[in-house]
Amino acid sequence: MFSSKPNPESNNNDVQLDSPDWLEDDFDGEVSPAESVSPTRDLTCTPAGDKMETPVPSTEASGSNRLVDTSGGLDDIRISPLPRLDQDTKTTNFVEEGMSCEAKTLYEGPKRCECCINWVGKTAEEVEEVKVLTNTLHGDAAVLTRQRNGHGGEDPFMLHSIVIQSPLIKKTLQEVLKGYPGVSPELDELSFDAPFEPLFHRWDALLSAAKNETSTETRKHLKVLRDVLEPEFDKSRNTLRECREHGVIKFDSLWLVFNPGDLIYSQVDGQECVMKLREAYYVTNHLQRTQFELQCENVDFDGSYFGLGVDDIQIDDFKGTAKTTDLAAIPLDLLPNKPALKEKLIARGKKFEQLRGYKFKGYHGPVVLFDTSYMQERQRTTIDERVIIDTHAYYQFTNIRKTELIPLEAEGPQCQVRRSRNSHGNDMPYIYHPPPPPPPQTGGHSHGHHKGFTTPRIRNHRQPIRHDPYNDVPNSLKKRTNDGDHHPLTEDQLLLCVPHVRGFVLRRKQWARFSVDGIYDIVWNEDAFESLVLPNQDKDLLLAFAEGQANGTSNFDDFIQGKGKGVVMLLSGAPGVGKTLTAESVAETMRVPLYAMSAGELGTFSENVERILKDVLDKCSMWKAVLLIDEADIFLEQRTSDDLQRNAMVSVFLRLLEYYEGIMFLTTNRVEAFDPAFESRIDVAFNYEQLSVTSRRQIWSNFIVRLPEAERSFNDYDLSRLADIQLNGRQIKSAVKTGQMLAARRRETVSYSHMKAVLELRAHLLGRKS
Repeated sequence: MFSSKPNPESNNNDVQLDSPDWLEDDFDGEVSPAESVSPTRDLTCTPAGDKMETPVPSTEASGSNRLVDTSGGLDDIRISPLPRLDQDTKTTNFVEEGMSCEAKTLYEGPKRCECCINWVGKTAEEVEEVKVLTNTLHGDAAVLTRQRNGHGGEDPFMLHSIVIQSPLIKKTLQEVLKGYPGVSPELDELSFDAPFEPLFHRWDALLSAAKNETSTETRKHLKVLRDVLEPEFDKSRNTLRECREHGVIKFDSLWLVFNPGDLIYSQVDGQECVMKLREAYYVTNHLQRTQFELQCENVDFDGSYFGLGVDDIQIDDFKGTAKTTDLAAIPLDLLPNKPALKEKLIARGKKFEQLRGYKFKGYHGPVVLFDTSYMQERQRTTIDERVIIDTHAYYQFTNIRKTELIPLEAEGPQCQVRRSRNSHGNDMPYIYHPPPPPPPQTGGHSHGHHKGFTTPRIRNHRQPIRHDPYNDVPNSLKKRTNDGDHHPLTEDQLLLCVPHVRGFVLRRKQWARFSVDGIYDIVWNEDAFESLVLPNQDKDLLLAFAEGQANGTSNFDDFIQGKGKGVVMLLSGAPGVGKTLTAESVAETMRVPLYAMSAGELGTFSENVERILKDVLDKCSMWKAVLLIDEADIFLEQRTSDDLQRNAMVSVFLRLLEYYEGIMFLTTNRVEAFDPAFESRIDVAFNYEQLSVTSRRQIWSNFIVRLPEAERSFNDYDLSRLADIQLNGRQIKSAVKTGQMLAARRRETVSYSHMKAVLELRAHLLGRKS
């Protein structure tokens, strides 16, 4: 028996035992035999073609008559309103449909076709021929129960489904089942297949509604429904209790613990997350294997807005029992560390919310890289470097269709966004459009599964994405979010935030998906610019150009709007004299990204150069990044008439450079003759001479002081001797690094002797004298 008394230690999935007071106190002895569960009776009619109205005889238990028009034969029987004889007044009253407070039982009869079940009013032993008996003949009953033939034994029948005909019960169920997926209590014929998941999941709510019901007639009708379902729920309640006590469950019992609307715990890319269960059902995949599929909501960000996405999680069929903690998903209420986990995920949700828009951050952890060959996320690796968080740019430059989200304020969308994960765990967006209603069937096919899950419900054959008008707008034209456009997420929404963000890996030049937990603030090198070995006046000029462009303090523009607004600086000189370090130091001082690339990455065909360079310039303008194109000799040298391919490349480069609005550094080791067109487009040029002894001494000192003080031993004489050796800055850095490794191997303090050993070895390999 059920009880409606609340249990403070239970949650929404707990099923209460013992009969509720409203059922025991109010109805004991009040239900007459005419209102008890009873089988239906025979239908008496005249031969086909003889038009007459014949009252259908009823036993004392049924208490109802039916007028039948049989003029069209058995197949055209029409039923008149239901007369009922009042025993006290001896008058005939007409009973409204579904208002007879009783449950009538129909049985599986001989088949009339291969696809439908023929429901009859008598058992197979009592029926000599197939009769036309439908729900219409029993429209007065509040509830119809339909029994299928069992597998023998003590009970030859098993409950297949029920039909709710009582308008009083339907009215109550409209509130109790509100928001439950796949159920529409307002329909004329409301039916449920065993094991009656919606009613089981909302059983406590139904009992509570019945207890608070003020209409005696409605409470009587609800008691009829309870009497039918309570025996069916006994086994399910015991299974659910054992699952909670022992932490194990069978595959065909998974539906018991997954109640739509509950919070679900799972992992995405190894990251813990909580989602809200929208719907759960058994499906058969393309390999004809049964799976339990969960459709779960989470909060995601598409670069413009926060909204609800829907992920599908599959639990594969398994034999015997499995631990609930080993499942791909588990109700949050079954976890022992629920409070601590919620606190942790809400904190991560706040961080996710703060990472909207454009952010320049450091990152350490696993990433899923976007593979341009397959046009999807598939490469997985671990990195520790600087990244750009920018979901808007991610969708713009990868040409991936945006993750289509349901607005957070929307309720009951007509089209539900679906996003499944393939075998690589990649985002594969789909939209789920509710299927059209099935054709009318005599058997009354309805919501739910057959008892025992012998025929799992197949749902949601996915279609390629269908675009709404908003998503037909190119990604590049969609609005980037601003703080003023954002409404803070609630605590419940923060809990549901996805565990990843999308952005760009600067060093690898790849788009990727990052774990929110791996993102951290950058620790800037305050001494980078000071370590440059340049005259002070050159440093001031260099920084003035860069800061003025980045801060927008220069309003100078060409006669043609948008033309020539960028700053192009040329750094020329021998290798290792500090050209690349200059660009890196400027970016570090300005605290902006450095997008470094070589001319070789642009390709050798003009079409590729234009496409790649345009994307790079757009990114740098969007992020206010410093662009460094290393080894740009191929573009800077004077064009000749016999190399048309290079001429085309240079022409494309010059045209795009004209309209670039950011900061660009070009480096070159050798240029015999500048192309005049390029020379006119360079705003400032720095020529780096070979390092002098003073410059080399400063570079040696800059690198040595970066070693831990306790691990180095150098004096001024040592630095002077090292500065006398003809080396460039890159070679000095390599010598310090290698000398430190040698000292660590010998477990000694780094000193001049280690540097000398490294330089002598290098000189020997190069055939030079140090």
